[in-house]
Amino acid sequence: MKRKLLSLQMICVLLSVNLIPVISHADELTQSESESNVIEESPTETTDTSSTEVTPPTTDSSTSETETGTTETTTDMTTESSETVQPPANSHDEVPVTPQPGVPVETAPAETAPVEVPQPAPVYDAAAQLDQDIKVLKNEPTETFIRRIGEKARAVGQKNDLYASVMIAQAILETGSGNSDLSQQPYHNLFGIKGEYKGEKVVFSTQEDDGSGNWYSIDASFKKYPSYKESFEDYAKLMKEGIDSNKEIYSGTWKANAVSYREATKSLTGVYATDTSYDQKLNAFIEEYDLTEYDKEKPSTSTSGIIVTDSHPDSDFKEYTGETYSGSEAYAAGNCTQYVYNRIIQLDGYVETTMGNGMDWGATGKANGYEVTNKPKAGTAVSFQPTVAGADGTYGHVAFVEHVYEDGSILISEMNVAGLGMVSFRVIDKDTAITLAYVTPK
Repeated sequence: MKRKLLSLQMICVLLSVNLIPVISHADELTQSESESNVIEESPTETTDTSSTEVTPPTTDSSTSETETGTTETTTDMTTESSETVQPPANSHDEVPVTPQPGVPVETAPAETAPVEVPQPAPVYDAAAQLDQDIKVLKNEPTETFIRRIGEKARAVGQKNDLYASVMIAQAILETGSGNSDLSQQPYHNLFGIKGEYKGEKVVFSTQEDDGSGNWYSIDASFKKYPSYKESFEDYAKLMKEGIDSNKEIYSGTWKANAVSYREATKSLTGVYATDTSYDQKLNAFIEEYDLTEYDKEKPSTSTSGIIVTDSHPDSDFKEYTGETYSGSEAYAAGNCTQYVYNRIIQLDGYVETTMGNGMDWGATGKANGYEVTNKPKAGTAVSFQPTVAGADGTYGHVAFVEHVYEDGSILISEMNVAGLGMVSFRVIDKDTAITLAYVTPK
């Protein structure tokens, strides 16, 4: 009797030894399987290192560095966190995931009890980061910014053997499509370049990287430019002349050394910016917005001859600033009449706030004592009657004469021909030009 009871107890003990690991292993497998389908979202970095220039220690304080933190305002680019690799939006591609603390690892064999294995802290994987797709979502504010700076970049690029597309993409990235305070009036600093420009500077608080990923705040002096034109020219000088300790540090951006814009952006990565995906971000902007059009020698025109830009090399006047002046509210926002009013005031002229629709400016001008003639003249408002040269069939059109060519044709700047609020240029042939009314500002 005792012998039978002992055997029964032994059986229970043996069964319990074998069952416990099996049940635990099954639980672990179920837990691992359910958790492996969930990637915990990690917080997005709020500071972008793309605008931190790597400058050799021997560089003096006047040499150019890019502003840190300006790219925080860029909202049309989708990138991944530098701490945890995330899958691209709407992507079905398999993405490597860095092990996380607390996530179950492979369990021990069934015959031994599960052992918890300590996990290392997540480590930034540059290779995995570079594998991610960087997507740019096209938007109107960025397109408007490109139109404002595109022709300036083209002119500087052609003169200095540089890719205008790369310069434009950098300006977009560094300023958040022109939204940073430093890039706007009266500073016009598109590239976050530090120092002084002809004695002019502005002090901003900025975030700096100590080279180890640790950020700290400092007050820094940045160059202040009269306009975007000087900002591009000074940037080109930096690319061509380098810095005191290395005159050819940016020689990889020259067209003579880079057979494509991709080689130029690659040469900037780790040199102009510490961001390991800096070139990919620039390339994404270039490709989404077709910025290679600005690498061509001359601007392309539409079938109607429209060049969408706010400056033209043939103009006799300083470039349009986009500033809105008092009195312009009398005209419809973003339309031809408001633009011509602002353009004339910008150039120190004067015109009434009651000139009427575009077709009315000739008649209204005469009634108010303005010089009105059919002879083309630079610096005047030119009035089109309805349907003439594409003018609106009801309200007509008004534009500003930027230049008169030797053959009698004229270069005009105008608004709301390419779209509401868009500035564009056209050349009007001689035969059409002599049928129009030219109003000389007071």
